[in-house]
Amino acid sequence: MSFIRAKEIPPRSGNWYDYEVMGVRKGKKVRQKVIRYIGKSGSGHSALSSSRTPASLASTYNEPATPLENEARIPKMKTSARQIASAMGMYYSGMSLDAIQQQFRQDHDLDMSESNYWNWVKRFTREAIRQTKDFKPEVGDTWVADETYMKLGKRNVYFWDIICPETNYILATHVSFTRGGRDAKQLMKLAEQRAGKTPKVVITDKLKSYIVGIEDAFGADTKHVQGGPFKTVPSGESTAEIERFHKTLEQRTEVFQKYKDIETIKLLTGGWLINYNFMKQNEGCGNIPPAQAMSKVVPCKDWNDIVIPEGAPDNDYQVRLTRRKSVKKGKLVLDATLTPVEVSKEVVPK
Repeated sequence: MSFIRAKEIPPRSGNWYDYEVMGVRKGKKVRQKVIRYIGKSGSGHSALSSSRTPASLASTYNEPATPLENEARIPKMKTSARQIASAMGMYYSGMSLDAIQQQFRQDHDLDMSESNYWNWVKRFTREAIRQTKDFKPEVGDTWVADETYMKLGKRNVYFWDIICPETNYILATHVSFTRGGRDAKQLMKLAEQRAGKTPKVVITDKLKSYIVGIEDAFGADTKHVQGGPFKTVPSGESTAEIERFHKTLEQRTEVFQKYKDIETIKLLTGGWLINYNFMKQNEGCGNIPPAQAMSKVVPCKDWNDIVIPEGAPDNDYQVRLTRRKSVKKGKLVLDATLTPVEVSKEVVPK
């Protein structure tokens, strides 16, 4: 039985976050185990699920979660895969590295530097991009493009995005220092490559760069409608979802404000897009992610699917590291082999 709990992180900051937790009995004590991070809370109060919370849980409501036992381990890492996946979800939902660090101290009794969490973000963002690169979404024939910007030192960094309003799926993002026709064309070609088709209509604001970019990318086969992508939509389409999308873009730039190089911002933009399409609940899709709403077969449904190696048992494996000689370079390299927890020990070669 689970319920929703809200925490203020850091304490007295006014920033409340919701978590789904479950009571885990250990001997005569009942402690809370964090199941998943939900997102920023609308209030400072936790909302109980439809199931009523047992009295035994109420007495331990503020106890830290029990450290996860027999959980998946990543090679050369002491932290469980599920804890890492939880941190990834927190980060791409808008939680700062500092707030994640404090949350892990409370819930898992882990005291690590922010650089550990940042290394997880970089490593598994790249892995998420790799695992989802071949997914072909089933989108409509009308696409909406828009651009926002943020300051990077004295320069503007522009975020170009194109979304299918019928499915709420973001087809492509593009990050640049410039705001010209070449950037608009790049966005269109990325969207075409992802969708496997060209659109019949592209709706944009009145930026002149789109005129050149859409013409160069799609030619006369695609109709270009200008006038503000959040006002001009096809008959029968609601602007509510697109406006929600625009607010989500604003949250993204808040997360990226602290980074000072465009390559890092490009990497995080790719991770943010994957989190939005494959993992983030979307009201317009029935409170499931856009990719899951359009297809039963998706490369991932949450960050656990990215972090835990393919084919591994859900909660019950360790990684045995072995050495072999590289055929090409003749050097010793490490291989990771999954073995059941009951019969294995974690072996780290010298």
